[in-house]
Amino acid sequence: MHPTRQKLLDTGLALAADKGLRGLTVRELAAAAEVNLGSFVYHFGNRDAFIDELVELWYAPLYEELKAVAAKGSYPSAIATFEATMEALIGLVARQRGFINHLFGDALAGERAAQRFLLSLPRRHPLLLLEQVRKAQAEGSLVAGHPLQLMIFIMSSVGLPLVIAGSGRQLGWLPEQAAPFLAQIDSLDAARQRLTWALRGLRPTDIKEGETA
Repeated sequence: MHPTRQKLLDTGLALAADKGLRGLTVRELAAAAEVNLGSFVYHFGNRDAFIDELVELWYAPLYEELKAVAAKGSYPSAIATFEATMEALIGLVARQRGFINHLFGDALAGERAAQRFLLSLPRRHPLLLLEQVRKAQAEGSLVAGHPLQLMIFIMSSVGLPLVIAGSGRQLGWLPEQAAPFLAQIDSLDAARQRLTWALRGLRPTDIKEGETA
């Protein structure tokens, strides 16, 4: 990659992590990277193209990390592989909390690049998780049912509270009285606990229909 292009992207990542995509202007970016505006136009054409590439640059190594966890052959079962991948995803959220919070806030605030990226997510790491759910069902460690329905349930239980808390902080739409509530749903330990509960609740049982435990 051309050094100037790389410098603009690296500087853009730092600025986006600090203030979000919607706060990133081409003039500020060029000044921070010590690059003239003509060079920016030469390498990216316009702001939308730059932001699209910037988000992909941020996401690509995270996705590769998840795929590497999922590809390990050392787990004893499909459900163990799925749980390890979900744990890795929670860890990524912890490391990338600022950027992720900005990303959802940007999308809600109307930043088109953030919206495009979030709309593309169902074709990305959720497909990896969905395949793992199917394998866990095939081995009998998750209940029968539409695998997409199971994955939506698990992701909603584990990740949705983090999204609500992050976007609430970014956009300031939650009142101060909600601070204790936010502290709980935004806790990564709480997210891990929700994962444990969700997987426990989706384990098959030997209880037949109509019987009680």
